Amino acid sequence: MSYKRGHVRSLDGIRGVAILLVMGFHCLEYSKVTLVKSISAIGWVGVDLFFVLSGFLITGILLDTKKRDNYFTAFMAKRALRIFPLYYLCLLAVFLAISIPSVVSFNPIFDKRHFESVGYYLTFTQNLYFSYTGWGVTDILNHFWSLAVEEQFYLFWPVVIYYFNKSQVLLICAGLIATSLIVRNLHVNSDFSYVFTFARVDALSIGAITAILVRAYQSVLNRIAVPIFLASLVTLILMSIDSDSLHFRNAYFVRAGYTIFALMFGAIVTFVFDQGKIGSFTNRVLSLSFLTFFGKYSYGLYVYHWLLYKGIYLLLKARYGFSELWIIPFFMIVVLVSVISFHTFEAFFLRFKSRLEPLPKPVLVSPTMM
Repeated sequence: MSYKRGHVRSLDGIRGVAILLVMGFHCLEYSKVTLVKSISAIGWVGVDLFFVLSGFLITGILLDTKKRDNYFTAFMAKRALRIFPLYYLCLLAVFLAISIPSVVSFNPIFDKRHFESVGYYLTFTQNLYFSYTGWGVTDILNHFWSLAVEEQFYLFWPVVIYYFNKSQVLLICAGLIATSLIVRNLHVNSDFSYVFTFARVDALSIGAITAILVRAYQSVLNRIAVPIFLASLVTLILMSIDSDSLHFRNAYFVRAGYTIFALMFGAIVTFVFDQGKIGSFTNRVLSLSFLTFFGKYSYGLYVYHWLLYKGIYLLLKARYGFSELWIIPFFMIVVLVSVISFHTFEAFFLRFKSRLEPLPKPVLVSPTMM
């Protein structure tokens, strides 16, 4: 293993794989092609892959900037510039649509009762709302639950990294993983186990552990990465065969499978930094332009695809009897919207990130040094 700072193209590829899985899960569920339907059924793991990658990247950023003077403010401001503008723009668009009677009559999914929970969306706590009251009135905004989990993670994780050393952080991560397993096993038959923050923080924690191991414990990774990947893969295959289900509500997945998926994804992330044959193959695949393209625009794709799919596509498909192949031009439209959004709207805010580069802490010079 050899850790490299800076932009790593293969990690963009991982992000691309994650968004393709999620889009397949959401938009190909009605496919009549058996293989496509099977791939769609397991696509929900794309969110878990996002969580692991996010835990890895965010922990890495925090570790690398821990000694900087504006550690907290720079991190929070950068996250806000990346997440808030597009998120709140889409919230505004959806709630404006809900306010227009002609839109509601065109598609009842824009139900006015969503206003009852608007406060949760504004504060990134909708996953907690879903945990205790069930999914939304309609599912037009349901996919935002994962953004809420990540934003809550961003609030407390910088504090953890700042005040604890690497060994202590590893112990905290182990405690969070154990907490997730306990919470999910207490709520096996409820969606609480899928969207509640402390039921899903195991994937973020495994990403964080990976970030620390890659930087400080490479010899450990050399011994455990491949065995963890193989053991996780075999275990997940056996779980799927024994239960004959790939659904995220599969009790095997709820009890332990989410964590095992995260372990497998964490191992894949470490392969990116491997200098041997495994790393060479991994990087060759994950550096494919197709994957890195989707990785670059993954945030917009995640936000827009469900809104367009549920808000427009399904309604038109039902009214005009679109064939299954119409999903292809739909995906092309989603990609086009995401690309335009990135380069015209999101980029306006992202340019300010360079002004927030963390500053080194000032060095106090004693009189004897002058």
